[in-house]
Amino acid sequence: MKIFVANKDRTDDLGADIRAAAQVLMRGGEREVPAKIPPEISALSLALAKSDAEYLDNLIRLIRYRDAVDTLDFIIPRKAGLAGLIMSRIKAFLWQLLRYQHDRITFRQNLINTQLTGALAFEVAARQKEITELKRRVAELEKQSGNRE
Repeated sequence: MKIFVANKDRTDDLGADIRAAAQVLMRGGEREVPAKIPPEISALSLALAKSDAEYLDNLIRLIRYRDAVDTLDFIIPRKAGLAGLIMSRIKAFLWQLLRYQHDRITFRQNLINTQLTGALAFEVAARQKEITELKRRVAELEKQSGNRE
């Protein structure tokens, strides 16, 4: 693996740090390993749709899975050295101190997101029902016009 930053080979100085951080993440050490998204709710599943209707159904399903905001703990990126460590600790402290405010805001945002997702799903269902009804009427009209000839 080669690491280039601003067209300069930084493999020697950055590679070791990246490998060490990856090992910590893989062991679940200092930081939590990010949760993997199951394949059935991955956005990559949209590429498997065989029609526009299937794509839209899958998209609505995925939006329902992801319409919520959370305030779970997360990895706070930090710079190297003592200053980076101090800043990351300050950020972590501030996050814990103000978390109740974030929880209030995310609760309200989740209400809005859920309502919008429900409205979007309702709109899609209403359009599909309308299309089905129009197709039925067109087929009926074609049948009637075919009988007259």
